[in-house]
Amino acid sequence: MIRLLLDNPVVVLFAVLAAGTLIGAVRLGGVAAGPAGALFAGLAVSAAVPELAGVVPPLIGTLGLALFAYSVGLAGGPSFFAGLRHNAGLMAAAVGVFVAVAILALLVGQWLGLGSADVAGVYAGAVTNTPGLAAAVEVTGSNQPVVGYSLAYPFGVIGMILAIVLGTRWSRSRPTAEDRHPPQPAAYLNVEVTREELPPLRELTDFEDTTLVFSRVRRGQNERTPDPELRLQPGDVVTVIGPKATLTAFADHIGRITDQDLPLDRHQVDFRRVVLSNSRYAGETIAALDLARFDAVAGFVRRGDVDLVAAPDLVVELGDRIRVVAPRERMKEVVRELGDSERAVVVADPIGFSLGLLLGLALGLVPIPLPGTTLQLGSAAAPLLVGLLLGRVGHTGPVSWQLPYATNQALRQFGVLLFLATVGLGAGPELVEALGSAVGLQLLGMGALLTSTAAVALVLVARNLGLGSARLAGTIAGAQNQPAILAFAVERTDGDDRVNLAYALLFPPTFVAKIICAQLLATW
Repeated sequence: MIRLLLDNPVVVLFAVLAAGTLIGAVRLGGVAAGPAGALFAGLAVSAAVPELAGVVPPLIGTLGLALFAYSVGLAGGPSFFAGLRHNAGLMAAAVGVFVAVAILALLVGQWLGLGSADVAGVYAGAVTNTPGLAAAVEVTGSNQPVVGYSLAYPFGVIGMILAIVLGTRWSRSRPTAEDRHPPQPAAYLNVEVTREELPPLRELTDFEDTTLVFSRVRRGQNERTPDPELRLQPGDVVTVIGPKATLTAFADHIGRITDQDLPLDRHQVDFRRVVLSNSRYAGETIAALDLARFDAVAGFVRRGDVDLVAAPDLVVELGDRIRVVAPRERMKEVVRELGDSERAVVVADPIGFSLGLLLGLALGLVPIPLPGTTLQLGSAAAPLLVGLLLGRVGHTGPVSWQLPYATNQALRQFGVLLFLATVGLGAGPELVEALGSAVGLQLLGMGALLTSTAAVALVLVARNLGLGSARLAGTIAGAQNQPAILAFAVERTDGDDRVNLAYALLFPPTFVAKIICAQLLATW
Protein backbone atom coordinates (compact mmCIF):
# COMPACT_ATOMS: atom_id res chain seq x y z
CA MET A 1 0.00 0.00 0.00
CA ILE A 2 2.78 2.43 0.94
CA ARG A 3 4.58 1.57 -2.29
CA LEU A 4 1.42 2.42 -4.23
CA LEU A 5 1.15 5.80 -2.50
CA LEU A 6 4.83 6.57 -3.09
CA ASP A 7 4.30 5.93 -6.79
CA ASN A 8 1.21 8.20 -6.88
CA PRO A 9 2.00 11.47 -5.05
CA VAL A 10 -0.99 13.22 -6.63
CA VAL A 11 -3.30 10.73 -4.88
CA VAL A 12 -1.58 11.46 -1.57
CA LEU A 13 -1.85 15.21 -2.13
CA PHE A 14 -5.57 15.18 -2.81
CA ALA A 15 -6.25 12.76 0.02
CA VAL A 16 -4.58 15.27 2.34
CA LEU A 17 -6.53 18.13 0.75
CA ALA A 18 -9.80 16.28 1.28
CA ALA A 19 -8.98 15.45 4.90
CA GLY A 20 -7.68 18.97 5.52
CA THR A 21 -10.84 20.54 4.14
CA LEU A 22 -12.93 18.46 6.53
CA ILE A 23 -10.69 19.38 9.47
CA GLY A 24 -10.79 23.03 8.49
CA ALA A 25 -14.60 23.03 8.44
CA VAL A 26 -14.94 21.86 12.04
CA ARG A 27 -15.99 24.79 14.23
CA LEU A 28 -14.95 25.03 17.87
CA GLY A 29 -16.42 27.96 19.77
CA GLY A 30 -17.60 29.45 16.50
CA VAL A 31 -14.10 29.39 14.95
CA ALA A 32 -12.83 27.05 12.23
CA ALA A 33 -9.22 26.30 11.24
CA GLY A 34 -10.00 26.96 7.58
CA PRO A 35 -7.09 26.34 5.16
CA ALA A 36 -4.78 25.45 8.08
CA GLY A 37 -6.65 22.15 8.23
CA ALA A 38 -4.59 21.06 5.20
CA LEU A 39 -1.38 21.71 7.15
CA PHE A 40 -2.53 19.65 10.13
CA ALA A 41 -3.71 16.82 7.85
CA GLY A 42 -0.36 16.75 6.06
CA LEU A 43 1.52 16.71 9.35
CA ALA A 44 -0.64 13.85 10.66
CA VAL A 45 -0.13 11.74 7.51
CA SER A 46 3.64 12.21 7.35
CA ALA A 47 3.98 11.65 11.12
CA ALA A 48 1.98 8.41 10.95
CA VAL A 49 3.72 7.18 7.78
CA PRO A 50 7.23 8.73 7.70
CA GLU A 51 7.90 7.16 4.30
CA LEU A 52 5.43 9.65 2.79
CA ALA A 53 7.35 12.68 4.10
CA GLY A 54 8.32 14.76 1.08
CA VAL A 55 6.48 12.53 -1.41
CA VAL A 56 4.85 15.58 -3.02
CA PRO A 57 7.42 17.70 -4.91
CA PRO A 58 8.11 21.12 -3.30
CA LEU A 59 7.34 22.72 -6.68
CA ILE A 60 3.63 22.07 -6.01
CA GLY A 61 3.82 24.06 -2.81
CA THR A 62 5.69 26.90 -4.51
CA LEU A 63 3.02 27.07 -7.22
CA GLY A 64 0.24 27.18 -4.64
CA LEU A 65 1.98 29.91 -2.65
CA ALA A 66 2.54 32.06 -5.74
CA LEU A 67 -1.12 31.73 -6.77
CA PHE A 68 -2.25 32.68 -3.27
CA ALA A 69 0.02 35.71 -2.88
CA TYR A 70 -0.63 37.07 -6.38
CA SER A 71 -4.41 36.72 -6.01
CA VAL A 72 -4.33 38.49 -2.64
CA GLY A 73 -2.33 41.33 -4.21
CA LEU A 74 -4.74 41.76 -7.12
CA ALA A 75 -7.73 41.93 -4.79
CA GLY A 76 -6.07 44.29 -2.31
CA GLY A 77 -4.45 46.71 -4.77
CA PRO A 78 -7.31 49.22 -5.17
CA SER A 79 -8.14 49.49 -1.46
CA PHE A 80 -4.46 49.56 -0.46
CA PHE A 81 -3.52 52.52 -2.64
CA ALA A 82 -6.80 54.30 -1.93
CA GLY A 83 -6.12 54.00 1.80
CA LEU A 84 -2.55 55.29 1.68
CA ARG A 85 -3.63 58.92 1.67
CA HIS A 86 -5.85 58.87 4.76
CA ASN A 87 -4.60 55.86 6.75
CA ALA A 88 -0.82 55.98 6.39
CA GLY A 89 -0.39 56.34 10.16
CA LEU A 90 -2.41 53.23 10.98
CA MET A 91 -0.67 51.21 8.26
CA ALA A 92 2.79 52.30 9.43
CA ALA A 93 1.93 51.55 13.07
CA ALA A 94 0.65 48.05 12.20
CA VAL A 95 3.81 47.28 10.22
CA GLY A 96 5.89 48.62 13.11
CA VAL A 97 4.16 46.23 15.51
CA PHE A 98 5.23 43.16 13.52
CA VAL A 99 8.76 44.46 13.01
CA ALA A 100 9.00 44.90 16.78
CA VAL A 101 7.63 41.39 17.32
CA ALA A 102 10.29 40.05 14.93
CA ILE A 103 13.00 41.76 17.02
CA LEU A 104 11.47 40.22 20.15
CA ALA A 105 11.52 36.80 18.45
CA LEU A 106 15.20 37.22 17.66
CA LEU A 107 16.07 38.17 21.26
CA VAL A 108 14.01 35.38 22.82
CA GLY A 109 15.38 32.85 20.33
CA GLN A 110 18.95 33.78 21.18
CA TRP A 111 18.18 33.59 24.90
CA LEU A 112 16.70 30.10 24.50
CA GLY A 113 19.49 28.97 22.19
CA LEU A 114 17.11 28.18 19.32
CA GLY A 115 18.22 27.90 15.70
CA SER A 116 17.21 30.43 13.05
CA ALA A 117 14.86 27.94 11.38
CA ASP A 118 12.91 27.43 14.61
CA VAL A 119 12.72 31.16 15.36
CA ALA A 120 11.54 32.05 11.87
CA GLY A 121 8.94 29.26 11.93
CA VAL A 122 7.57 30.29 15.33
CA TYR A 123 7.38 33.91 14.20
CA ALA A 124 5.45 32.95 11.04
CA GLY A 125 3.06 30.78 13.05
CA ALA A 126 2.54 33.34 15.82
CA VAL A 127 1.53 35.95 13.23
CA THR A 128 -0.28 33.31 11.09
CA ASN A 129 1.61 34.21 7.92
CA THR A 130 1.89 31.24 5.58
CA PRO A 131 4.15 32.96 3.00
CA GLY A 132 6.48 33.88 5.85
CA LEU A 133 6.79 30.16 6.56
CA ALA A 134 7.53 29.58 2.87
CA ALA A 135 10.23 32.25 2.95
CA ALA A 136 11.83 30.60 6.00
CA VAL A 137 11.73 27.16 4.37
CA GLU A 138 13.27 28.59 1.20
CA VAL A 139 16.08 30.38 3.03
CA THR A 140 16.97 27.50 5.38
CA GLY A 141 16.56 24.77 2.77
CA SER A 142 14.76 22.51 5.27
CA ASN A 143 11.30 21.82 6.66
CA GLN A 144 12.41 22.63 10.23
CA PRO A 145 10.51 25.99 10.27
CA VAL A 146 7.25 24.07 9.79
CA VAL A 147 7.60 22.61 13.30
CA GLY A 148 7.66 26.00 15.02
CA TYR A 149 4.93 27.27 12.72
CA SER A 150 2.63 24.34 13.53
CA LEU A 151 3.10 24.74 17.28
CA ALA A 152 2.62 28.52 17.29
CA TYR A 153 -0.21 28.77 14.74
CA PRO A 154 -3.21 27.66 16.90
CA PHE A 155 -2.60 30.33 19.55
CA GLY A 156 -1.89 32.78 16.73
CA VAL A 157 -5.59 32.46 15.91
CA ILE A 158 -6.99 31.99 19.42
CA GLY A 159 -4.90 34.80 20.93
CA MET A 160 -6.07 37.36 18.39
CA ILE A 161 -9.70 36.32 18.84
CA LEU A 162 -9.30 36.92 22.58
CA ALA A 163 -7.80 40.32 21.75
CA ILE A 164 -10.91 41.20 19.72
CA VAL A 165 -13.20 40.09 22.57
CA LEU A 166 -11.32 42.11 25.20
CA GLY A 167 -10.58 45.06 22.90
CA THR A 168 -14.18 45.54 21.74
CA ARG A 169 -15.42 45.13 25.33
CA TRP A 170 -13.00 47.87 26.38
CA SER A 171 -14.21 50.04 23.49
CA ARG A 172 -17.82 49.69 24.59
CA SER A 173 -16.89 50.77 28.11
CA ARG A 174 -14.89 53.72 26.75
CA PRO A 175 -16.66 54.60 23.45
CA THR A 176 -14.92 56.78 20.87
CA ALA A 177 -16.62 59.37 18.65
CA GLU A 178 -16.64 56.69 15.96
CA ASP A 179 -18.61 54.34 18.24
CA ARG A 180 -21.08 57.06 19.16
CA HIS A 181 -21.75 57.93 15.50
CA PRO A 182 -21.48 54.68 13.51
CA PRO A 183 -21.95 54.84 9.71
CA GLN A 184 -25.34 53.78 8.41
CA PRO A 185 -25.95 51.32 5.59
CA ALA A 186 -26.55 52.79 2.14
CA ALA A 187 -30.18 53.64 1.37
CA TYR A 188 -32.23 56.01 -0.76
CA LEU A 189 -34.93 58.62 -0.16
CA ASN A 190 -37.29 60.56 -2.40
CA VAL A 191 -37.22 64.22 -1.41
CA GLU A 192 -39.59 66.99 -2.49
CA VAL A 193 -37.74 70.28 -2.83
CA THR A 194 -39.19 73.31 -1.02
CA ARG A 195 -36.10 75.49 -0.70
CA GLU A 196 -35.35 78.14 -3.32
CA GLU A 197 -32.04 79.18 -4.92
CA LEU A 198 -30.19 75.91 -4.29
CA PRO A 199 -26.69 75.52 -5.77
CA PRO A 200 -26.01 73.02 -8.62
CA LEU A 201 -26.17 69.33 -7.72
CA ARG A 202 -22.40 69.00 -7.99
CA GLU A 203 -22.13 71.27 -4.95
CA LEU A 204 -24.70 69.26 -3.00
CA THR A 205 -22.99 65.86 -3.35
CA ASP A 206 -20.74 66.48 -0.33
CA PHE A 207 -22.99 66.79 2.71
CA GLU A 208 -21.92 66.31 6.33
CA ASP A 209 -18.64 64.58 5.34
CA THR A 210 -20.44 61.99 3.20
CA THR A 211 -20.94 61.61 -0.54
CA LEU A 212 -24.48 61.61 -1.90
CA VAL A 213 -25.62 60.38 -5.31
CA PHE A 214 -28.64 61.82 -7.16
CA SER A 215 -30.13 59.17 -9.42
CA ARG A 216 -33.29 60.80 -10.89
CA VAL A 217 -35.37 63.97 -10.83
CA ARG A 218 -39.05 64.58 -11.58
CA ARG A 219 -40.06 68.07 -12.65
CA GLY A 220 -43.74 68.34 -13.44
CA GLN A 221 -44.60 65.28 -15.54
CA ASN A 222 -41.08 64.71 -16.83
CA GLU A 223 -38.44 62.44 -15.30
CA ARG A 224 -34.76 62.33 -16.13
CA THR A 225 -31.35 61.48 -14.75
CA PRO A 226 -29.86 64.66 -13.30
CA ASP A 227 -27.00 66.67 -14.74
CA PRO A 228 -24.36 67.88 -12.23
CA GLU A 229 -25.16 71.45 -13.23
CA LEU A 230 -28.89 71.07 -12.61
CA ARG A 231 -30.36 73.43 -10.01
CA LEU A 232 -33.29 71.96 -8.11
CA GLN A 233 -36.44 74.06 -7.87
CA PRO A 234 -39.36 74.01 -5.44
CA GLY A 235 -41.75 71.23 -6.45
CA ASP A 236 -39.02 68.98 -7.89
CA VAL A 237 -38.80 65.42 -6.55
CA VAL A 238 -35.29 63.95 -6.42
CA THR A 239 -34.03 60.46 -5.49
CA VAL A 240 -30.98 60.69 -3.22
CA ILE A 241 -28.66 57.78 -2.30
CA GLY A 242 -26.38 57.72 0.74
CA PRO A 243 -26.18 56.79 4.45
CA LYS A 244 -29.66 56.73 5.99
CA ALA A 245 -29.02 59.23 8.80
CA THR A 246 -27.41 61.67 6.38
CA LEU A 247 -30.32 61.34 3.96
CA THR A 248 -32.82 62.43 6.61
CA ALA A 249 -30.73 65.50 7.43
CA PHE A 250 -30.33 66.32 3.74
CA ALA A 251 -34.07 66.05 3.16
CA ASP A 252 -34.62 68.58 5.95
CA HIS A 253 -31.96 70.79 4.37
CA ILE A 254 -33.61 71.10 0.93
CA GLY A 255 -37.25 70.16 1.57
CA ARG A 256 -39.14 67.18 2.94
CA ILE A 257 -39.41 63.42 2.48
CA THR A 258 -42.19 62.44 0.07
CA ASP A 259 -44.17 59.24 -0.44
CA GLN A 260 -43.69 59.44 -4.21
CA ASP A 261 -41.47 56.47 -5.06
CA LEU A 262 -39.71 57.45 -8.28
CA PRO A 263 -37.73 54.20 -8.75
CA LEU A 264 -41.00 52.28 -9.14
CA ASP A 265 -42.05 54.44 -12.11
CA ARG A 266 -40.17 53.08 -15.15
CA HIS A 267 -42.07 54.76 -17.99
CA GLN A 268 -39.44 57.39 -18.75
CA VAL A 269 -36.43 56.41 -16.62
CA ASP A 270 -35.48 52.77 -16.13
CA PHE A 271 -33.12 51.05 -13.69
CA ARG A 272 -31.40 47.66 -13.44
CA ARG A 273 -28.36 45.96 -11.97
CA VAL A 274 -25.67 45.50 -14.62
CA VAL A 275 -22.72 43.13 -14.15
CA LEU A 276 -19.41 44.84 -14.93
CA SER A 277 -17.70 42.36 -17.24
CA ASN A 278 -15.98 44.72 -19.71
CA SER A 279 -12.30 44.27 -18.80
CA ARG A 280 -11.55 47.77 -20.13
CA TYR A 281 -13.04 49.20 -16.93
CA ALA A 282 -11.26 46.90 -14.46
CA GLY A 283 -9.71 49.05 -11.74
CA GLU A 284 -11.36 52.26 -12.96
CA THR A 285 -13.48 54.59 -10.86
CA ILE A 286 -17.21 55.22 -11.20
CA ALA A 287 -16.34 58.63 -12.66
CA ALA A 288 -14.13 56.97 -15.30
CA LEU A 289 -17.10 54.89 -16.53
CA ASP A 290 -18.48 58.20 -17.86
CA LEU A 291 -22.08 57.03 -17.74
CA ALA A 292 -23.15 60.63 -18.32
CA ARG A 293 -22.58 60.11 -22.06
CA PHE A 294 -25.61 57.82 -21.93
CA ASP A 295 -27.49 60.25 -19.66
CA ALA A 296 -27.13 57.52 -17.03
CA VAL A 297 -26.22 57.50 -13.33
CA ALA A 298 -24.79 54.75 -11.08
CA GLY A 299 -26.54 54.54 -7.71
CA PHE A 300 -25.32 51.45 -5.84
CA VAL A 301 -22.50 48.96 -6.43
CA ARG A 302 -23.12 45.43 -5.17
CA ARG A 303 -19.83 43.67 -4.33
CA GLY A 304 -20.08 40.27 -2.73
CA ASP A 305 -22.83 40.72 -0.15
CA VAL A 306 -22.39 44.47 0.38
CA ASP A 307 -24.10 47.47 -1.26
CA LEU A 308 -21.74 50.43 -1.70
CA VAL A 309 -22.73 53.99 -2.62
CA ALA A 310 -21.49 54.60 -6.18
CA ALA A 311 -19.37 57.64 -5.25
CA PRO A 312 -17.34 59.07 -8.16
CA ASP A 313 -14.02 57.90 -6.65
CA LEU A 314 -15.17 54.32 -5.91
CA VAL A 315 -12.91 51.83 -7.73
CA VAL A 316 -14.93 49.13 -9.50
CA GLU A 317 -13.93 45.50 -9.96
CA LEU A 318 -14.91 42.88 -12.50
CA GLY A 319 -18.03 41.15 -11.25
CA ASP A 320 -19.44 44.23 -9.49
CA ARG A 321 -23.18 44.65 -10.01
CA ILE A 322 -23.84 48.30 -10.69
CA ARG A 323 -27.36 49.65 -10.26
CA VAL A 324 -27.75 51.95 -13.25
CA VAL A 325 -30.50 54.53 -13.74
CA ALA A 326 -30.91 55.69 -17.35
CA PRO A 327 -33.51 56.87 -19.86
CA ARG A 328 -35.51 53.85 -20.91
CA GLU A 329 -34.42 54.06 -24.55
CA ARG A 330 -30.70 54.22 -23.63
CA MET A 331 -30.48 51.38 -21.10
CA LYS A 332 -29.42 48.88 -23.79
CA GLU A 333 -26.42 51.06 -24.66
CA VAL A 334 -25.31 51.14 -21.03
CA VAL A 335 -25.69 47.37 -20.67
CA ARG A 336 -23.69 46.78 -23.85
CA GLU A 337 -20.91 49.11 -22.69
CA LEU A 338 -20.52 47.58 -19.21
CA GLY A 339 -20.78 44.00 -20.50
CA ASP A 340 -23.39 42.38 -18.26
CA SER A 341 -21.99 38.89 -18.90
CA GLU A 342 -22.12 36.40 -16.03
CA ARG A 343 -19.77 34.06 -17.87
CA ALA A 344 -17.15 36.74 -18.51
CA VAL A 345 -16.82 37.56 -14.81
CA VAL A 346 -15.66 34.06 -13.91
CA VAL A 347 -13.19 33.68 -16.80
CA ALA A 348 -9.79 35.30 -16.27
CA ASP A 349 -7.77 36.96 -19.01
CA PRO A 350 -5.13 34.22 -19.55
CA ILE A 351 -2.56 36.63 -20.99
CA GLY A 352 -2.85 39.11 -18.15
CA PHE A 353 -2.87 36.43 -15.45
CA SER A 354 0.12 34.51 -16.83
CA LEU A 355 2.18 37.60 -17.58
CA GLY A 356 1.44 39.18 -14.20
CA LEU A 357 2.39 36.04 -12.29
CA LEU A 358 5.56 35.73 -14.39
CA LEU A 359 6.54 39.29 -13.49
CA GLY A 360 5.98 38.50 -9.81
CA LEU A 361 8.09 35.34 -9.87
CA ALA A 362 10.85 37.10 -11.84
CA LEU A 363 10.96 39.93 -9.29
CA GLY A 364 11.31 37.30 -6.56
CA LEU A 365 14.62 36.18 -8.08
CA VAL A 366 16.24 39.62 -7.98
CA PRO A 367 18.88 39.76 -5.21
CA ILE A 368 18.57 42.68 -2.79
CA PRO A 369 21.86 43.45 -1.00
CA LEU A 370 21.53 44.20 2.71
CA PRO A 371 24.22 44.75 5.37
CA GLY A 372 25.77 41.34 5.97
CA THR A 373 23.38 39.39 3.73
CA THR A 374 21.49 39.29 0.45
CA LEU A 375 17.69 39.09 0.39
CA GLN A 376 15.31 37.81 -2.28
CA LEU A 377 11.60 38.57 -2.09
CA GLY A 378 10.89 35.00 -3.21
CA SER A 379 7.69 33.42 -4.48
CA ALA A 380 5.42 35.08 -1.90
CA ALA A 381 6.31 38.73 -1.32
CA ALA A 382 7.24 39.50 -4.93
CA PRO A 383 4.00 38.17 -6.53
CA LEU A 384 2.07 40.00 -3.82
CA LEU A 385 3.78 43.32 -4.58
CA VAL A 386 3.31 42.92 -8.33
CA GLY A 387 -0.31 41.92 -7.72
CA LEU A 388 -0.90 45.08 -5.66
CA LEU A 389 0.42 47.27 -8.46
CA LEU A 390 -1.38 45.48 -11.29
CA GLY A 391 -4.59 45.26 -9.27
CA ARG A 392 -4.53 49.04 -8.96
CA VAL A 393 -3.71 49.55 -12.66
CA GLY A 394 -6.59 47.25 -13.61
CA HIS A 395 -5.82 46.92 -17.31
CA THR A 396 -3.29 47.95 -19.93
CA GLY A 397 -4.84 48.31 -23.35
CA PRO A 398 -6.67 45.06 -24.13
CA VAL A 399 -4.89 43.15 -21.33
CA SER A 400 -6.83 42.86 -18.06
CA TRP A 401 -4.71 42.35 -14.97
CA GLN A 402 -7.59 41.98 -12.54
CA LEU A 403 -9.25 38.66 -11.80
CA PRO A 404 -13.02 38.39 -11.47
CA TYR A 405 -14.08 38.32 -7.82
CA ALA A 406 -15.23 34.67 -7.78
CA THR A 407 -12.16 33.46 -9.71
CA ASN A 408 -9.82 35.33 -7.37
CA GLN A 409 -11.43 33.75 -4.31
CA ALA A 410 -11.19 30.24 -5.81
CA LEU A 411 -7.52 30.57 -6.84
CA ARG A 412 -6.59 32.06 -3.48
CA GLN A 413 -8.21 29.19 -1.59
CA PHE A 414 -6.77 26.48 -3.81
CA GLY A 415 -3.28 28.01 -3.75
CA VAL A 416 -2.99 28.17 0.02
CA LEU A 417 -4.36 24.64 0.39
CA LEU A 418 -1.73 23.30 -2.04
CA PHE A 419 1.09 25.02 -0.17
CA LEU A 420 -0.01 24.01 3.33
CA ALA A 421 -0.66 20.39 2.36
CA THR A 422 2.77 20.14 0.73
CA VAL A 423 4.75 21.57 3.64
CA GLY A 424 2.70 19.53 6.12
CA LEU A 425 3.54 16.33 4.24
CA GLY A 426 7.22 17.17 4.56
CA ALA A 427 7.44 17.99 8.27
CA GLY A 428 5.52 15.37 10.25
CA PRO A 429 8.55 13.44 11.57
CA GLU A 430 10.25 16.65 12.79
CA LEU A 431 7.04 17.69 14.59
CA VAL A 432 6.84 14.34 16.41
CA GLU A 433 10.46 14.71 17.50
CA ALA A 434 9.87 18.27 18.78
CA LEU A 435 6.74 17.31 20.73
CA GLY A 436 8.74 14.72 22.61
CA SER A 437 11.41 17.17 23.73
CA ALA A 438 11.79 20.31 25.83
CA VAL A 439 12.29 22.29 22.62
CA GLY A 440 8.64 21.78 21.74
CA LEU A 441 7.52 23.48 24.96
CA GLN A 442 9.91 26.34 24.30
CA LEU A 443 8.49 26.84 20.83
CA LEU A 444 4.93 26.77 22.18
CA GLY A 445 5.70 29.32 24.87
CA MET A 446 7.61 31.57 22.52
CA GLY A 447 4.75 31.52 20.01
CA ALA A 448 2.22 32.48 22.69
CA LEU A 449 4.47 35.33 23.84
CA LEU A 450 4.84 36.74 20.32
CA THR A 451 1.11 36.55 19.56
CA SER A 452 0.18 38.14 22.89
CA THR A 453 2.66 40.96 22.37
CA ALA A 454 1.31 41.70 18.88
CA ALA A 455 -2.30 41.56 20.11
CA VAL A 456 -1.73 44.00 22.99
CA ALA A 457 0.22 46.36 20.74
CA LEU A 458 -2.50 46.38 18.06
CA VAL A 459 -5.23 47.13 20.60
CA LEU A 460 -3.18 50.02 22.01
CA VAL A 461 -2.49 51.39 18.52
CA ALA A 462 -6.19 51.25 17.62
CA ARG A 463 -7.24 52.98 20.82
CA ASN A 464 -4.49 55.63 20.53
CA LEU A 465 -5.74 56.49 17.02
CA GLY A 466 -9.31 56.79 18.29
CA LEU A 467 -10.66 53.77 16.36
CA GLY A 468 -14.04 52.46 17.45
CA SER A 469 -14.78 48.84 18.29
CA ALA A 470 -15.60 47.83 14.71
CA ARG A 471 -12.41 49.21 13.19
CA LEU A 472 -10.42 47.88 16.14
CA ALA A 473 -11.70 44.38 15.37
CA GLY A 474 -10.96 44.85 11.66
CA THR A 475 -7.49 46.16 12.46
CA ILE A 476 -6.62 43.04 14.46
CA ALA A 477 -8.06 40.70 11.81
CA GLY A 478 -6.38 42.52 8.90
CA ALA A 479 -3.02 42.85 10.61
CA GLN A 480 -3.02 39.15 11.51
CA ASN A 481 -4.01 38.19 7.90
CA GLN A 482 -6.36 35.49 9.13
CA PRO A 483 -9.78 34.76 7.52
CA ALA A 484 -11.03 32.89 10.60
CA ILE A 485 -10.31 35.95 12.74
CA LEU A 486 -12.07 38.16 10.18
CA ALA A 487 -15.15 35.94 10.29
CA PHE A 488 -15.20 36.18 14.08
CA ALA A 489 -14.74 39.97 13.97
CA VAL A 490 -17.63 40.38 11.52
CA GLU A 491 -19.88 38.25 13.71
CA ARG A 492 -18.76 40.05 16.87
CA THR A 493 -19.67 43.46 15.39
CA ASP A 494 -23.00 42.35 13.84
CA GLY A 495 -21.71 42.58 10.28
CA ASP A 496 -20.37 46.15 10.52
CA ASP A 497 -18.70 46.85 7.14
CA ARG A 498 -15.95 48.90 8.80
CA VAL A 499 -14.43 45.57 9.85
CA ASN A 500 -14.00 44.54 6.20
CA LEU A 501 -12.65 47.96 5.22
CA ALA A 502 -9.98 47.88 7.95
CA TYR A 503 -9.11 44.29 7.02
CA ALA A 504 -8.64 45.18 3.33
CA LEU A 505 -6.53 48.22 4.25
CA LEU A 506 -4.06 46.48 6.58
CA PHE A 507 -3.78 43.06 4.94
CA PRO A 508 -1.26 44.01 2.17
CA PRO A 509 1.35 46.04 4.11
CA THR A 510 1.48 43.71 7.13
CA PHE A 511 1.50 40.67 4.82
CA VAL A 512 4.65 41.89 3.06
CA ALA A 513 6.33 43.02 6.29
CA LYS A 514 5.87 39.59 7.90
CA ILE A 515 7.36 37.79 4.91
CA ILE A 516 10.47 39.97 4.92
CA CYS A 517 10.82 39.66 8.70
CA ALA A 518 10.56 35.86 8.51
CA GLN A 519 13.24 35.79 5.80
CA LEU A 520 15.58 37.94 7.86
CA LEU A 521 15.02 35.84 10.98
CA ALA A 522 15.87 32.71 8.98
CA THR A 523 19.25 34.18 7.97
CA TRP A 524 20.55 35.41 11.33
